[in-house]
Amino acid sequence: MTGKRWGVLAAATLLIAGAQPALAQNTGALTSKVELEKSVPGRDGQAATKTYLTPDVVVPGDRVRISLAFTNNGSKPASGVIIANPIPQALLFDGTDDPAGFGVSIDGGKQFAPLSELSVPIDGAVPRAATAADVTHVRWKWTDAVAPGQTRTVAFFGRVR
Repeated sequence: MTGKRWGVLAAATLLIAGAQPALAQNTGALTSKVELEKSVPGRDGQAATKTYLTPDVVVPGDRVRISLAFTNNGSKPASGVIIANPIPQALLFDGTDDPAGFGVSIDGGKQFAPLSELSVPIDGAVPRAATAADVTHVRWKWTDAVAPGQTRTVAFFGRVR
């Protein structure tokens, strides 16, 4: 196995280990799953479709989906659920399809907002607009309660560096 390939394999392991989300309530279980995005060409002029597979190996440029599932194991509805997750260093944030209650942080998880509202301070210069490369954490705040026994899943995407 080449050194570069081994490094990529180690990065895949870090993706899985790094996807340990934080949670604001103690009434539930939180699990995560990392999947590799693959594009399947369409037939007879149809558009390509995306599939997601558990990766054996990832390489720079691969797009992965990290799914976070919260299950309310309590006997009462869980309200005010907040799920936050750091972006593993091996990844560059690449969006979410779950925008409700979603925000990102560029300061290590201290403050969250939509990416378009964030700026990066620059010593002696005008701050620049934050980009996906600046994102350090993602977070969802749910305004509605999660019923006992209910599971909700959100996901974000990343590109392997």
